Amino acid sequence: MSTKRSGKFMASLVLAITLCMLLMSGGCSDSSNDGGSGGNIYAGKLANADLVKEFTAQQVAQAIESGFSNIPGIDVSEMIATSNAVMAYSIEYYTTDINGELIIVSGLVAFPSPADSEYPVVQYHHGTQFNNQDVPSNPDRSPEALGCMVVFAGHGYITSMPDYIGQGKSEVKHPYLHVKSEATSVADMLKAVKELCGELAVRDNSKLFIIGLSQGGHTTLAVQKYLETADSEQPFNLTASVPIAGVYNVPKEWDFLFTNPHGCSPLAVHLTLAYRYIYGFKDTLSELFLPPYDSQVLSIDDGTHNGDEMYEMLPKTLEGLLQPNFINEVNAKTHPFYEAMKDNIIDNFAAITPTRLYTGKDDELWPYSYSVDSCNKMKALGAKDIEVVDVGGYSHKGSFVPSVIRAKFWFDTF
Repeated sequence: MSTKRSGKFMASLVLAITLCMLLMSGGCSDSSNDGGSGGNIYAGKLANADLVKEFTAQQVAQAIESGFSNIPGIDVSEMIATSNAVMAYSIEYYTTDINGELIIVSGLVAFPSPADSEYPVVQYHHGTQFNNQDVPSNPDRSPEALGCMVVFAGHGYITSMPDYIGQGKSEVKHPYLHVKSEATSVADMLKAVKELCGELAVRDNSKLFIIGLSQGGHTTLAVQKYLETADSEQPFNLTASVPIAGVYNVPKEWDFLFTNPHGCSPLAVHLTLAYRYIYGFKDTLSELFLPPYDSQVLSIDDGTHNGDEMYEMLPKTLEGLLQPNFINEVNAKTHPFYEAMKDNIIDNFAAITPTRLYTGKDDELWPYSYSVDSCNKMKALGAKDIEVVDVGGYSHKGSFVPSVIRAKFWFDTF
């Protein structure tokens, strides 16, 4: 088979994992653990944990064989032979919103079972989900979560997967591609994971690995920068980082959307509305969007539609979606939207932690060369241990499967 892998081929691999896990699942336990009873409320405090998914070692092994065994250069035979059972908890925890107010958000934590050793922690940050329920705390709706459960939790890693502010059980608006709230909210989940480990008598070895795809790649670098510069004690020691095809330079990605033939109107709507909310732009919707979309975008991007559904509701070009004056002002760098994008660039620090920017050569949303540019930029700023890793001829979403399995083998070396 050619090393080039289409999105359809990779989607079939993820689908294989999903179907395997859904068909073989032993069902959800109704037991729950209230981690938020009593005591002070603070960012990072566990509020609740419910056991939602259990997989046997055999189920994990079969999922690895069906979903990850055909990746060129990757031998998963030992993983199949050494799989462990998994127990996954949907959790709620406290963090702060964009205004610094305490809110409850959610995520998924998966543990090796039986938990009879000391385990490293891996935190995975999911890619853009327009439907706010297609996130890890609803694992049957999140192929990324299922994949990480079998690759990481099924092979000796405590696996943390945040939903993000505004998604899952969170009831506020999602602050898309916002560095500050991304970093603090997912770092707070690590504190909640530490608390849950204590309540379940699961021991960690203090090592932390972070990884994420697309929006999650942006989040991964955001929390990496936050943890490397944090002046407060953190629950785990950041050990290695794998952002996958992340939007590290938001203005560059915005420019690329105008030349991309793959239908990027949902992304443009999502980002424009998010930054309008976060930064308080004075523009009316009619000043940003052409009719009839100015009166429709709030209902289209309301968190109940997935990307394919939004694609069918929107024009196929951004020129057919956005007001010309808005486009011109952003291009001239005079609109506050441009400053908002600039404010959320994240390839602008000298990474201390060993970092690998994974990406597919056929990525249609974040070109391979963009990851190379970000890597070179961070090296110029002083990063010593950072490289781009070509995972093969994969599409944007298709990069997930080869990346998480390669990352697992790299994390194992620490």
